[in-house]
Amino acid sequence: MDVFRRGIKICEARMGLVSNNKELVTRSEYFSDRVMQSLLTDYHKVEEIPWAEDLDAQIDVIDVPGAAPEITVGRNRALAVGDWTALEAKASDRRYTLFGNLGFLFRYTIRVLEERHRVWSFHASAMVDEKRGELWLIPGGAGAGKTVFLLAGIERGWTIFSTEMTHLRVSERGCEWFKGSLFDNVRVGTLLHDFPGAAPRLGIRLPEVQDPWALKIALDLGHVQTSTDTLVNPPLRIVSPKVESGRERAIVSPIEKREKLVKLLFDNATEKHGASLLLYDCLPLTSLDTPELARERFHAMERLVATAEIRMAQTTLCGARNCMEGLLNG
Repeated sequence: MDVFRRGIKICEARMGLVSNNKELVTRSEYFSDRVMQSLLTDYHKVEEIPWAEDLDAQIDVIDVPGAAPEITVGRNRALAVGDWTALEAKASDRRYTLFGNLGFLFRYTIRVLEERHRVWSFHASAMVDEKRGELWLIPGGAGAGKTVFLLAGIERGWTIFSTEMTHLRVSERGCEWFKGSLFDNVRVGTLLHDFPGAAPRLGIRLPEVQDPWALKIALDLGHVQTSTDTLVNPPLRIVSPKVESGRERAIVSPIEKREKLVKLLFDNATEKHGASLLLYDCLPLTSLDTPELARERFHAMERLVATAEIRMAQTTLCGARNCMEGLLNG
């Protein structure tokens, strides 16, 4: 059987993709296009690297007409066998596919980053207040309000470090942060009414639509990104948000107990491991987490809280326009 081999690098993870169907492992919609299902909505870059036998992990994708889909995950290697051509053709949501931004490779990369590089991945946006040199980390699940804080930062002239996934390694150097994705989907109404100063700084013209709250547009935040792809030991401000429309006053509470902050960060860094999901509407994928990795992740969060210069850790229940209320002092 003829096979195609491809090497890619995502953050620090060096991945090998092997398939008897080249088109499956090279589709631009997943690896390079600026579309909703692209891995670029998760990660900063998908870089081409030379193929080698000693890459961090390998995914073998065997396309067999008529075969029922199955994914087997071993140590540093995964095997996906099925009629992937047919499944790709009829996928109802291209995000939940082998290489979609909520699919198998996205999650497997998180595991490989942890196993091989001790790099931990937060489901968090991040931005830098350049004047104060502070990294703002905004951990939160879908709908928590991470984008709202990015737009508030853009209006203030801050730079973007990640829109969705932010990566950390705690080592002898201290806390080393790796840049995440730079694309985000934002409602036109949010830009028009809540953050009117963001679009001019981004250099974009908003479409004229009858209902601006019904339309999302893809924003490329690349030209307001931080000048470096890594940050070592920046002072931190951590905000756990819950943004609700129409809320006129923010309710801000400090996270005073060390144990609560460790739990918040651990839960967030575990979020993308934990839940099962359905690929191609028919293939259940269970958690890729392991007890060993969970323990290492927990200890990394303990070290982060113990060693980083954390200037603020707060929860906030707020609206979009007042999301920074009570957070900018100190």
